[in-house]
Amino acid sequence: MNKEYNKDINKVLFSVDFQSDFSEDEVGRLSDIAKQLINEYGEQIVFDEWFQYLKKSINGRYPAWNFMLAFYNFDGHNLKVKDPYPFLGLLFNRLGLSLDTEPSEGEEETMFDTFDSIYVSLLIKSGIIKKDDYFYVNLYSDDRFKKAVEQNK
Repeated sequence: MNKEYNKDINKVLFSVDFQSDFSEDEVGRLSDIAKQLINEYGEQIVFDEWFQYLKKSINGRYPAWNFMLAFYNFDGHNLKVKDPYPFLGLLFNRLGLSLDTEPSEGEEETMFDTFDSIYVSLLIKSGIIKKDDYFYVNLYSDDRFKKAVEQNK
């Protein structure tokens, strides 16, 4: 009998505000929970559940940025998944980033850098690009990414 993923755990995982004061102990505890979920359910199921949480529960730039930081801290960027593009397209849109302009300095540039790290890591882990090719990956010229951004507006 397969145990069903408890979607309520996502509210707990993504409740810490990574952009303000937070307890390192709390983040460590949540990271342990995330690792346990990945071990118990597998990378694809956890990724899919986190993607659904992003779709249904995260609206606005600040919550999306916070989600992205949590996702990164929980090693979401190191998950091997079938198709990361829909997730990446939706996250990019929720962050309010644009394919038409370079990110402005400061907050938006920091946000973009973190997104870019997640983008490249997910593509490598998913076997879409080779590890040695990460210097040549450019989301501005990736047609699959552009399509995912357009479809997830």
